[in-house]
Amino acid sequence: MAIEGRILISGLTSLDGSATVTVTYSGDTAGYVREATFDMFDDSGDQWMGVEEVRSFLEAVCSQMLGKIVWGFSVDSTTNFSEKSNAYVLDHTSGLVDSEFSATDPISFTLSFEGSGSMSSREVEAGEGLYEALSVSVAAATGYRHDGWCTIDLRVSAFVVGSFSSPHLEEGDMSAIRTPMGDIMWYSFSGDANALDPISDKVTYRVFSIMDNQQIAFVALLICLLLILRTPSRDFDKFEKLHPKKFRKYAKPLIVVWVSAIALAAVCVVLYVLPFLFAFSSPNTYIFAGYLYVVLPLAVIAEHFFSKIMYGRAALNIPDESSIEIKQAMLEPEAKEGEWLCKSCYMPIEETLDIFQCSCGATMHVKCAERAQTCPMCGAVLFPQLTRSIECKACGESFLYSGNEDGYSIQCTKCGAFQEQVVPGKNYLIVDEDPHNAFTMIRALGKTDRQAMCLTTQFPGKVRSDFDMESVEIKWFSDSTTDIDNVNPKDLDGDPMEIVSTFLMTTKGAGVMIEGVDTLIEFNGFEKVLNFIKKINDLASTHRSTIILSVDKKKLTESQFKAISEQFDETHDFQ
Repeated sequence: MAIEGRILISGLTSLDGSATVTVTYSGDTAGYVREATFDMFDDSGDQWMGVEEVRSFLEAVCSQMLGKIVWGFSVDSTTNFSEKSNAYVLDHTSGLVDSEFSATDPISFTLSFEGSGSMSSREVEAGEGLYEALSVSVAAATGYRHDGWCTIDLRVSAFVVGSFSSPHLEEGDMSAIRTPMGDIMWYSFSGDANALDPISDKVTYRVFSIMDNQQIAFVALLICLLLILRTPSRDFDKFEKLHPKKFRKYAKPLIVVWVSAIALAAVCVVLYVLPFLFAFSSPNTYIFAGYLYVVLPLAVIAEHFFSKIMYGRAALNIPDESSIEIKQAMLEPEAKEGEWLCKSCYMPIEETLDIFQCSCGATMHVKCAERAQTCPMCGAVLFPQLTRSIECKACGESFLYSGNEDGYSIQCTKCGAFQEQVVPGKNYLIVDEDPHNAFTMIRALGKTDRQAMCLTTQFPGKVRSDFDMESVEIKWFSDSTTDIDNVNPKDLDGDPMEIVSTFLMTTKGAGVMIEGVDTLIEFNGFEKVLNFIKKINDLASTHRSTIILSVDKKKLTESQFKAISEQFDETHDFQ
C-alpha cells in the first residue's frame, strides 16, 4: 500500500485543513482489494467493474472518512463523487474502471477532504493518522483491511501562528522549511503497518510557544542580520576617519570583514530556515526557534569583535600625518607676445591689475608678492619695510612674514608648519575690522587635517578664492532658499543651530568660524545672538572642538563686546 498526500493547514486559533491523497495498491494486495471490491460493488454480477460501480466504491470510502483525525483536524467533508462526471472518475482512478475480476494491474484512487479542529497543544500522528483513516475506510467499504508493507509520502504546508515541532520519529523521516508564515514539512515512512503495531512517528503542535514561534524568531533574525551587515561599514567609517585627510582616499574596506559578515548572516538564515539541518545525525535533531535567541546574539558579538580586531590591525599601518605629499613640479609656461607672467603662480597678469616688479625684473601679482615676501627668481626681500624675520618653532629655520599676521595663521615657508596651534576644546575671539585673520586661522585649522566649517555673510566663492579655503566647508548667511549652502540668518535656533550642532557632534576635534556678528544682531537682537554663542561654545567644549568668532569692536557697544568676550578662552585684539 502506498499513500501520497498534499496537506494544507491554516488558521490562527483553530486548525483548518484540506488534503488531496492518492492511495495505490499493487501486487497481491491489489488482487485482494479488487476481489473485495467486486464482492461488494459488482451489482450486475458480470465480473466487470463499470464507472457507476466504481463511483459507488469511492462514495463508500469517502463516507467512512468523515470524522477521522488527520494531522490534528477532523475530516468534515470529502469529494462528492456522485456529482462528478464519468471523466472525472476515470481521471482519478486506475485499475478499477473497465477492469475484470482476474486483472492483476495496480489499483489507485485519489480523493480530497477538508476539515477543522481546535487544540492548544498535543501530539500529532505524522503517519498513523492518515494510514489508519484510509485503511479503516477501505475496510468498512469492502471488508478488506490492509495490514503489511506500507509507504507514505506527505507534504504538509502549515501556515499557522502555532508550530509543529518536537519530532518523535522512530521509523520515518522528516524535513522542513521554516518561514515567517509557517512551516512546510515533508514526511516519509516505509515499513510494516497494522492495527496491532501502529506507526509511532509523532510531532507536537503548540498554538503558541515563545521558544518555537516562527514569527518572533523571524523578527530576531532580521535584527541580527541588520546588526551583522552594518558592522563592516560602521567600522570602516571609523577606520577611514583615523586617516589624515590627505590619505583618506587610499583607505579601503577589508574584504575579509565583509566576507565574515556575509558568511555569519548566511549561517543564521540557514539555521532559521532549515530546522532539520542536523537530522543526518539523528531523525529527532531539531533546531528550535529558541536556540536562535542564543545563536543570533553570539553571531553579532563575534562579527563585532572580529571586525574590530581586523580594523585595529589595519590601523597600525595608517600613514603618519607628517608624511610628505609629493606633488608634480610646475613647468613655467611661455609668455605670449606682449603678455606678462607672474613668476610666482605663472598666470597671466591682467593690465588692469597692479603689477609688482622686483629689482631683478621679475613680475608678479601684488597678492602673490605679498604672499611670497621674497622674489622667486633672485631671493630678494620684496617688502623690507613690512617684512619680519621669524624662527620656525618646528624646524628652527628662519623665514620672512609680513608682520601683520596672527601667529595662528603664520605658516613656515620652509616646512609648512603653523607657528601657533589651534587647541581642541578652546574657543577664540578675533577682534578686527577685517576678518582676514579669522579666515586664515580657520584655513590653518583645515590644513592640519581637522574638520573645519565657516559661516559667513560674504559670498562663499569669494571667500574660497581670497583665502584658499578649499578644505573648509562654507555656509552663507542668506535668507535665500535657492542654494543648499545658504543658512537663514534670521532664525539662529533653526538652521544655524542645527548645522553647527550636527557638525560638532559628528566630527572629532572640529573647528567652526563665524563672521558677521553685527548682521546677526541686526536681524535677531543682541540677546539671541549671545545665547547662540553660549550654546555653540558649550557644544564645542563638550566635543573638544573649537569656535572662532570674528567681531568688529567698533560695531558693538562696550557692554555688548564685554558680554561676548567673556564667553571665550582667548581674545586676539587687532583694533
